[in-house]
Amino acid sequence: MISHEILRRNPFFGPLTDEQLRAIAMIAEEKTFPKDTLLLKENMPASRLWLLVEGDMDLIYSGGGEGAVANILVGSIAPGEVLGVSSMIEPYKFISTARSTAPIKVIEIDAIALRALMEVDCKLGYTLMRNIAQAVLERLKYTQVELAAARA
Repeated sequence: MISHEILRRNPFFGPLTDEQLRAIAMIAEEKTFPKDTLLLKENMPASRLWLLVEGDMDLIYSGGGEGAVANILVGSIAPGEVLGVSSMIEPYKFISTARSTAPIKVIEIDAIALRALMEVDCKLGYTLMRNIAQAVLERLKYTQVELAAARA
């Protein structure tokens, strides 16, 4: 469990009520990891959502399967951003790998419990899914820019 005030300071959770923040804080904990930690791995079941507090993460895509392109950088995560958004979208499998480029501090949220909260509180669910859609769109824009640059 963490203080709900930690969540309030982040724009991703900022619009939520005190009651909603307290409920999420009950299913969250602060963790630290060393450099080069693989916090999430492509194609693995996604049951956690993280808020990066300190450090940086690279998002890496391998494409999986035989003949796949190995370890292409498709994005990065900076402090204040969420990662593991696949834990909120069916089929709940990560579509990339996230590796820390420095020691990191994260808030780890039990995504299964969070989805249950969202089922009960539709306003919470709507707000978080809107914010998740925004995060996904920003990452898609980054990938489009990188793809365009690679083709130029």
